[in-house]
Amino acid sequence: MLLVSVRWTTPVLVTFANGAVRQFDCVHDALDCLQHEWPSPRGKRHQKAIEVLGAALARLTPVEVARKAFVSACVESGILVPQAAKKTGKVRKLRQALTRDPLGGSAACKASG
Repeated sequence: MLLVSVRWTTPVLVTFANGAVRQFDCVHDALDCLQHEWPSPRGKRHQKAIEVLGAALARLTPVEVARKAFVSACVESGILVPQAAKKTGKVRKLRQALTRDPLGGSAACKASG
């Protein structure tokens, strides 16, 4: 079964403590990160984001509500969330690098495009 995820309108760029930068474009990738790659400790916002993103995948919650819950979990964990809305040269270069990097996004997000 092909899982088709839902995308949000503005990507979320996250810089993890180890310096790794990832772009999250869809609910599926964000949920996968929350469940399998999230740094410790995991707080209330982390758990709430898992619930909200799961509901968004089931089409029970608006996509932008899920995005806000994901960003809130990032803030709670102390992960830097740069503004992805601004089209700076730095963001463009990062997006180009992520586009070339096969690990920059999942097949689930690409399948929904």
